[in-house]
Amino acid sequence: GPNDDINPPPDVQKQVSQASTSNKKMENIKAQMERDMMQEKPKPVDETRFNRTAGRDRYNPQTYFELVADATQAAKDAMADGMERIEVEMAALGQETYKYRADTFVDVNAALATALGAGIAGGGKRVRILLPDQTELARQNFMLQKNMGKRMREEMGILSNKLNFGCLTEAEPSIDERIGSAFSSLFGREATIPSPPEIPEDVFIVVNIGVLDLPLVETYYENIVKPQGRTMIMMNCELDTLRADLGLPSFPSKDLHYRFLSFFKPAFFLRNRNYAKTQATPPYNIEYAGSLFRDYPGPWQVMLKLGDGSLACVAEQERRYFLNEAKYKMAEALGIAEEKGSVIDFLRTGYKAGTWWEEAEGQELSNFWRT
Repeated sequence: GPNDDINPPPDVQKQVSQASTSNKKMENIKAQMERDMMQEKPKPVDETRFNRTAGRDRYNPQTYFELVADATQAAKDAMADGMERIEVEMAALGQETYKYRADTFVDVNAALATALGAGIAGGGKRVRILLPDQTELARQNFMLQKNMGKRMREEMGILSNKLNFGCLTEAEPSIDERIGSAFSSLFGREATIPSPPEIPEDVFIVVNIGVLDLPLVETYYENIVKPQGRTMIMMNCELDTLRADLGLPSFPSKDLHYRFLSFFKPAFFLRNRNYAKTQATPPYNIEYAGSLFRDYPGPWQVMLKLGDGSLACVAEQERRYFLNEAKYKMAEALGIAEEKGSVIDFLRTGYKAGTWWEEAEGQELSNFWRT
């Protein structure tokens, strides 16, 4: 009819409304990061290793810098204990990272990795932040210059000789980079094949990789990081998501976890998850959220999200929880867990207790990722 262009169908209106809400939320998060980075540097909190060893009863960081400061301290403690492969995982965009555009996700991750690198470099170590390749490196350099707040710009100026950027293809240039360099030489421009640092930094932070980049991460570690006794940190790489793709056609084999990823010690780990349970009696649908949490040298903790947005500990142990175990602990704390071993419990969870990598303890070369 004549009004079709003015009043789209309800399902289209709903999609447009959801996209608009998602974009607004994304802009709010970016604005919050900018405010965090421009604020005055907070006074250092005297939080000794002793009281962090016991874990946290509640966790409710108010700014991204508070989150990064906690992750930085945990990584420093892990390095002080001799760990050379470390994982740092935090909620980069709140509860549901995959609702946002990929470019926003990688931009925020790069900013957080830069803040983590600045925190470690401020302690005297030289840091190199590694993007997947030269194209990503150039893009992130541009985005950081464009979006960097006043406070971070000042810190970067102070740390300019201790905080550097590079790419994983320094260990093994890609075909595209070799061809690009050949064309540059042909037209009299300087060749641009990425090359490893002459004097390797003390800490290498890997960010924004996909599952196909994992073999290159391993090559970089074995050829550049390990021979010098340096440290590699995987930052917001969502390793559990990448592990799930290992062994599929055209992807690296599961052995990459057994021989390499299993050595990465989670120093700071905060993965948020949303769950829902349906039942036959009111309320018929119960939604709840929580996190698997670790703040080294503290234990692994299952945290339940409260109404005020804070996380409260409902279970803890020294070894990492399986994802299904963490979900069960949250439901148990709410009084909505099925009885273990019951028919309904079996129908909801199936016969397998965990993922293939959670159940592969006998095949992996290290249990660091579990402890």
